[in-house]
Amino acid sequence: MSQSPNFEAAPNFEAVAEGVGTCLLCGEGERSLEVETASMMRRGDGRRFTFVRCDHCGLVQLDPRVRPDALGPWYEDDYLPYRGPSAWGAFAPLVAGDLRRTDRERVATLRRFVDLEAGRRVWDVGCGKPTFLEALVQATGCRAVGSDFTDAGWRSEPARWQGLELIAGEVVPEATATGSALTPDELGGPIDAVTMWHYLEHEYHPRALLQRVRELVRPGAVLVIEVPDHDSWTRRRHGAFWQGYHTPRHTVLYTPDTLRRMLEATGWRVEHQRQRGTLDAYALHWMSRMERADIDWGASMQSRFPGFVLGLLAFRLRHLLKRGEGLGIQTAVARAR
Repeated sequence: MSQSPNFEAAPNFEAVAEGVGTCLLCGEGERSLEVETASMMRRGDGRRFTFVRCDHCGLVQLDPRVRPDALGPWYEDDYLPYRGPSAWGAFAPLVAGDLRRTDRERVATLRRFVDLEAGRRVWDVGCGKPTFLEALVQATGCRAVGSDFTDAGWRSEPARWQGLELIAGEVVPEATATGSALTPDELGGPIDAVTMWHYLEHEYHPRALLQRVRELVRPGAVLVIEVPDHDSWTRRRHGAFWQGYHTPRHTVLYTPDTLRRMLEATGWRVEHQRQRGTLDAYALHWMSRMERADIDWGASMQSRFPGFVLGLLAFRLRHLLKRGEGLGIQTAVARAR
C-alpha cells in the first residue's frame, strides 16, 4: 500500500484552524513558541504547525489547532496505527505478539493499583480497538466498559467483543462535532477504575474531560494515564521531528509536573508517577527517525523490520545504565478525591 501525497481534496489549514488563545491548564494568555513542526505521518502535506509553552505553568499545546470535525484527512485508512500488524508484511505475527504483550502489561499495571475481581467495573476512555479490555476480562473477570467517539474500532467484529460494554460517545460533547455526552446510566453502574492509554494528549478539553470523569466514578476510584513525556531524552534528541508531537493529532504535551498539576486541578490525588510506560519508548525514537527521513508511511514496513529490531537492541544498550532517565513515555496513577 502506498500513500498518495495528493491533498487537494483536504481543506487548507487556515480554513479548518481554530485558535486556543489561553493555556488549557492555568488559563493564562502569555505563551512562548516551543517548536514549529510539519504535519506528521503525512508525507507531502506541506502544512506547518506551532506548539506553544505557557509562560506561567509550562504546559505545551498546539495553537492554532485543527478543528475536531476537520481531522479526517489525518486519520485515513493508510494511517500506520490503523493498519496495525498487517503493515509489517511477513513480520505481522511478531508485531501482533508484541501488541498482546503490551495489553498484558497494561492489565498488570492496573492490577498493581486496584483489586480487580468479578463485579468490579473498569472504564477505558478512548478504547479504540478494545484488545486491552478483552485481555482484562480474560485475566480478572471484571466488568469492562470502553468508550470512544466512534465505534470504528469494534463495529467490524461484533462477535469478538461480546461481553464488553462498548459505547460510542463523547465524555465532553463539545470536544468534537459528533457524538453525545456519556451519562451514568450508559456506564451501567459505579466505576472502580479508569484507564487512558495515550488518549489525553489528543483531548481538546483536558480539564473538562478529567473533571467529568471524576463526576462519573465512585469516590476513591483509581485513574491510570499513560501519555508521551515532553521532558524526555527522545524529545530533546529529535526536536521538531519527535513523534510525541504527532502533529496535529496531539494537541497537548505533558511533563510529569504539568500532568500532575492537571490531575490535581480536576479532583484527583496523584499517588504514583514514573517516566516509563507500557508502550516502549523505542517506538517514539524509531518513528521520529523515520519522520526525519521522510519515509512513505503508507508503504509496507516489511523491509524496515530488520533495521527496527537492530535499532531496538542499540537503544536498549544505550539506556541500560540510565534507569532514571525519561525516554519518552510517562505514567500517572491518581485517585478520585
